[in-house]
Amino acid sequence: MKPGGRAAGVAVGLVAILLAVGLAIDSRGAATWRLELGDSDNFMRLVQVRDWLGGQSWWDVHQYRADPPGGVAMHWSRLADLPLAATLLVAQQFAAPALAERIALCVQPLLLLLVALALIARCAAALGGRPAGVAALLLAAVTPYTLVQFVPGRVDHHGLQIVLVLAAATALAMGTRARNGAAAALAAALSLNIGLETAPLLGAAAALVALRWVWRGAAVRAVTLGFGGGVALLVPLLFALTMPRADWGLTHGDAVAGGHVVAALAGGAGLAALAWWSPGRAARAAGIALLAAALVALVLLGFPGLLTSPYAVVGPMLQRLWMDQINEMRSVADDWHDAPVRAVARMALLVPAAVAAILLAVRHDGEARDRYALFAVLGVTATALAAWQVRGMPLATVVALPVAGAVVGGLWRRWRAGGSVVPLLGGLMLLTTAPGTVLVALLAPVVASGPRPVDCGTPAGLQTLARQPAGLVVAPLDLGGAILALTHHGVVGTPIHRDVHGNRLAYTAMRAGSAAARAMLAADRVGYLAWCPGSEADVLAKDAPGGLIAGLQHGQVPDWLTPIAAPGDALRLYRIVPVAAPSPGR
Repeated sequence: MKPGGRAAGVAVGLVAILLAVGLAIDSRGAATWRLELGDSDNFMRLVQVRDWLGGQSWWDVHQYRADPPGGVAMHWSRLADLPLAATLLVAQQFAAPALAERIALCVQPLLLLLVALALIARCAAALGGRPAGVAALLLAAVTPYTLVQFVPGRVDHHGLQIVLVLAAATALAMGTRARNGAAAALAAALSLNIGLETAPLLGAAAALVALRWVWRGAAVRAVTLGFGGGVALLVPLLFALTMPRADWGLTHGDAVAGGHVVAALAGGAGLAALAWWSPGRAARAAGIALLAAALVALVLLGFPGLLTSPYAVVGPMLQRLWMDQINEMRSVADDWHDAPVRAVARMALLVPAAVAAILLAVRHDGEARDRYALFAVLGVTATALAAWQVRGMPLATVVALPVAGAVVGGLWRRWRAGGSVVPLLGGLMLLTTAPGTVLVALLAPVVASGPRPVDCGTPAGLQTLARQPAGLVVAPLDLGGAILALTHHGVVGTPIHRDVHGNRLAYTAMRAGSAAARAMLAADRVGYLAWCPGSEADVLAKDAPGGLIAGLQHGQVPDWLTPIAAPGDALRLYRIVPVAAPSPGR
């Protein structure tokens, strides 16, 4: 790129970054400043960080105000608390605690966004030069799913995991030295420790590293050694640094467990040993096949619990009434059933980018082929995950953007060299979400208008509850995180699948008849009942038309509930009258 063109590229890139940050702030900045964090997981992260900075042990991630007295053993890693905690500690150096918290909630996701944009541009530049990096930044700024996990207030772990996946991809795309492999292993190990959502994507990348070594041998020996050795060392090390020793023997599928550590140690060490040996291609292929078979046998025979669904513990009732109602767990098939055009729009960027990566990998050779093959594997895997559940869309989008940038950058160079502008315009249309957005706006079935569900999980919505004496609150699960973060009360149920006892009690009691509900809540010494019009309350009332919530929706308040909501409150709040103690016998 010429000096003048380089300056123009830098200017365009800065504009794209400012546009992305501006759109993110415009989307949730004002709401976050009011502590309206939307998703209950954001509130739960805030509560976890408060408790840790307030003196709770690094090793103890229980949430003791959820389903007390034992609390809920969270499946979240302390590593995911670090970005918000660090930003909060810095903000506290120049602002009062309440103000510092608002600053941290707004700033921390934006800092991760800047890192994500830099990594997207770096990956795209590795594929197609500086024009590709600039094009990827522009595409990122106008692609909504790029920003979803980085808007102010979005302090859950997904944004951090996206950055770590991008970091691993960048390291593998930037060279074949041992330090590239070690850097990718570090990013992968950090991401896995934070959550297993990215495990399929990182597993696909690891498989590519192994297969690339089979094909290219000594040319990629160093990076293979660095990656295999890094995984074998770092996954166990991070596990030891974050998991209490008493839990090392547990087997579960929703967080890194001992079985994952053993598999990572065996797989990483095995790959490093094979790379160190570095035999001929046929022997390399046989060695990788034996290693893969050994890993499969190890998991099937030694740790079969790792293959069970992490949500199996919730049971059929919670699965039907809670998990199946969560929008982010919808699939493309669900979208196709309701509105086919939405399903098409959802895949509008992902499928073309994955196909382009495959075609470009076939077209190139050497290290260029390796880079495109990496993003082809990541793109296909991420697209499949996004088709399975909509919550995979943000990660799939950022994986697709470097390839989209490389394609658009190449078409831009061709046009600048005197070619037709039509391919460039066609590429822009194909590799942006604009066509899908227009299709949805024009062709999707119009949803019948009606009152939007009320959001009671805000400081204003919970102000009356916050003024009451401390007690235990039973409420629909999505209110659990907001109640913990914005009041001093405890809650029975939370939007955490491990809160099996509390969640079952909450849903069972709210669907039961008056007398049965009172007996259940009295047994757990619940002091308040709260619910919000719409959303979960409607689901529970429809499922149990003779139950407690259905009766309350129709104004039927049993004598053991005392309404305490102030006029104008959206939240329906009641004090539970304690069951009278039996008179002592003579």
